Amino acid sequence: MTSGNETHIRPASLEDIDGIKQLADAHKHELGFLRRPALLEAIARGELLVAQNGSDIVGFVEYRHRRDQQTSLYNVVVHASQRGRGIGRRLVLAVEEAARSRGKSVVRLKCPEDLPANEFYAQLGYEKRDVESGKLRRLNVWQKRLEDG
Repeated sequence: MTSGNETHIRPASLEDIDGIKQLADAHKHELGFLRRPALLEAIARGELLVAQNGSDIVGFVEYRHRRDQQTSLYNVVVHASQRGRGIGRRLVLAVEEAARSRGKSVVRLKCPEDLPANEFYAQLGYEKRDVESGKLRRLNVWQKRLEDG
């Protein structure tokens, strides 16, 4: 894993799919099983961003702009060796900016309540709105209202 280069956030391309899938598969406990065709669809929609450091994909975020005023954030992950460097924050902020540019007023996500990522979302200004029963574990529902910007 590269460490000396600056990390860039950019839209994912088809050439990134192997790196994205490898990162997703290494984080099945947090994300569940992400299917390659679903990731390819997100790339085609332009709703998957990657964090690239040198030639390595060190993080990604998948999201979806809905037809209403909401953008749903589905998956965000940063390679363990790269955590604590602001990469996850930059990925989520990039989704918020994309949502604003599409006229969306809120970003929502669900996070298993046993994951430390819940604290991450709270630090980014997300409010815990609800707890739902998931297929395998309870999910915290987080929401952030976007300011016009």
